[in-house]
Amino acid sequence: MSKNDTAADHKLESLGGVRRDMDRQPYLTVLLKVVPFFEIVLAGVGLYLMGFAEGGFVGWAKLIVFCMAAYAVAYAIYRMAIEKGVPLVAAKSKLAGPLSGLSVVLVGAAFFAVTAPGLTISPVEEMRLSAHLEGLGSYVDGRLRVANQAAELVPSMQAMADDLSARTAQEGASGFGPIAETLSSLHGRAAGLATQMSASITLRQGLMGQIQAQRLAMEQTLADESVSIWVRRAALRSQQARLMSLLSELDQAVPLSIVASYASELQGGVLIPNRPDANAAINRTLSGYADTLTSALAGHDGSIAEPPAFPSKTGAMDTFQYAGKFAPIFMFAWLVDMAFPLSLWAYVLMTVVAHSPQVWAKPRRNSDFDDLTGLRPISLAKFQEVQNAEGTRHVDSNWNSAQPRPSYTNGKTSSPGANDVR
Repeated sequence: MSKNDTAADHKLESLGGVRRDMDRQPYLTVLLKVVPFFEIVLAGVGLYLMGFAEGGFVGWAKLIVFCMAAYAVAYAIYRMAIEKGVPLVAAKSKLAGPLSGLSVVLVGAAFFAVTAPGLTISPVEEMRLSAHLEGLGSYVDGRLRVANQAAELVPSMQAMADDLSARTAQEGASGFGPIAETLSSLHGRAAGLATQMSASITLRQGLMGQIQAQRLAMEQTLADESVSIWVRRAALRSQQARLMSLLSELDQAVPLSIVASYASELQGGVLIPNRPDANAAINRTLSGYADTLTSALAGHDGSIAEPPAFPSKTGAMDTFQYAGKFAPIFMFAWLVDMAFPLSLWAYVLMTVVAHSPQVWAKPRRNSDFDDLTGLRPISLAKFQEVQNAEGTRHVDSNWNSAQPRPSYTNGKTSSPGANDVR
């Protein structure tokens, strides 16, 4: 058997040892089934709260099939990542680690993208509708202020009508000439508009009561938590349509546009043939009336602001804008769907790598030159170290031989030079 075959067998034995170590850990088998089960339960609840099961039997069947398919896919990916990917990482595979870890992250992210929005979509929808009602309330208050301004015009119109009536009677006492006819025409126009404005006050009070009642009904509808938020949403949409209809009736009941048109007519004045003095006197009076009406209408420019649009239905991605308000729910979903499966894979990987046997590299194959000469290539750096060590030992031996040696005389030793006679 060659050396390459021996190394391959040793590697297979090491992988078999890793497999046996994993098989001796029964909690892995349990967790690989339990983790995706809890993930799919939370995801199923989230899908149900997002309305995935709407439609009766067909909706429930769709939800069940979706959950079963998701569980099968999650279980298969988790098992392959741990039982196949981890041993390959221990065997020094470069792609096994990134691919198995990425697959675990993708599965967890998919479950998290369903679970976290599903568990928070109902309160998020309620918050969005509540904010819409606040904006709608401000808009309605503005429309009601315009109606109150119109009500303040009624006394002014009535005072104008009474004044023109008195002027007409005074001018007509001496004969009903052109001046009296002009004043009478102006009085009739002012009296008719004053009567219309007075009649609108009663209608206005009734409409304003209905508008306030409609606003209260919308707030009560949103606050009724015994009903699904999606049912409340549909009810609020119809109630807002009714509220807009009442506001339109209120605008028609208080004819501000007619008053503004009448003020312009007064500002234009009148023309009585061959009576410049009478023209000047009447036009001064009409100009004063016009200024009074214009001042009363100064707070209303005749334009009506657009009402706030009814918010669109909350989607899954819309809930992430409110993640800060529901941070505990998002953290719990992240822990179950992503942190725990990834931690399980990582700890199993580290444990297997730490306990896997050493796999030796294949021995270097001799070259043809080595076989021919019987010599092996050497490292020049190591050769230089050996030469330096040999040189040091040679110097030490020379030093020892240069030292004077003791002499032996009659069994006694004497140092060299001790008995020298000069």
